[in-house]
Amino acid sequence: ESSELQSDKPVSFFHGLKLVMNHGAYIKLIAGFLFTSLAFMLLEGNFALFCTYTLGFRNEFQNVLLAIMLSATLTIPLWQWFLTHFGKKTAVYVGISSAIPFLIMVVLLDSNLIVTYVVAVAAGISVAAAFLLPWSMLPDVIDDFKLQHPDSHGHEAIFFSFYVFFTKFTSGVSLGISTLSLDFAGYQTRGCSQPREVNVTLKMLVSAVPVGLILVGLLLFKLYPIDEEKRRKNKKALQDLREESNSSSESDNTELASIV
Repeated sequence: ESSELQSDKPVSFFHGLKLVMNHGAYIKLIAGFLFTSLAFMLLEGNFALFCTYTLGFRNEFQNVLLAIMLSATLTIPLWQWFLTHFGKKTAVYVGISSAIPFLIMVVLLDSNLIVTYVVAVAAGISVAAAFLLPWSMLPDVIDDFKLQHPDSHGHEAIFFSFYVFFTKFTSGVSLGISTLSLDFAGYQTRGCSQPREVNVTLKMLVSAVPVGLILVGLLLFKLYPIDEEKRRKNKKALQDLREESNSSSESDNTELASIV
């Protein structure tokens, strides 16, 4: 592979960027990742305020956030096992959509500490799926790109850098949406109580808006073309190309040795 890279002509950054951005599988994956990441960042960014002012658990929100982080960390091996046995697209749908009923439950039911902890654990499980699984799908997109553009190499940095960029982008967007929404609702910084409009806004930011964004993200993941069958075919095709390249290189070396 290194000899192939040395023999290929260098490709300019903008030409490589054009090739990457015209790759449909990558665009669909980024778009789905963008919406689902925004949904969970809105949830994470406003859940502390929601627990404090809407649910009235001022002294418990740190424990609730800890429950979210612990469940997210501990369930990463579970999702790794799940995606290897059932496929990545199936894992995305099961993992991310599992948070929807709990997000609706925490708003519709009366303030209940046990329900809040259940929602926190469920949200953490979905957070692990939402951030692990799209990253695990990115190498499949790169393999698909290599098969469609076998003569173009060295674009992996573009794939990964834009992925990171959109992660930071969603973080900024979620912060802006939360700040503007709460400001319009009349949020009082460090106030002991908040107007009714703030409580309604917090319910929207931790339930209705994330659920809507998750549904849009799942629709985009539905359009994502690389399923488990295609992933295996791409992997086998790349392996065949490598073996063919290695055999060709060995043949050339043998001919060169005989000439010498």
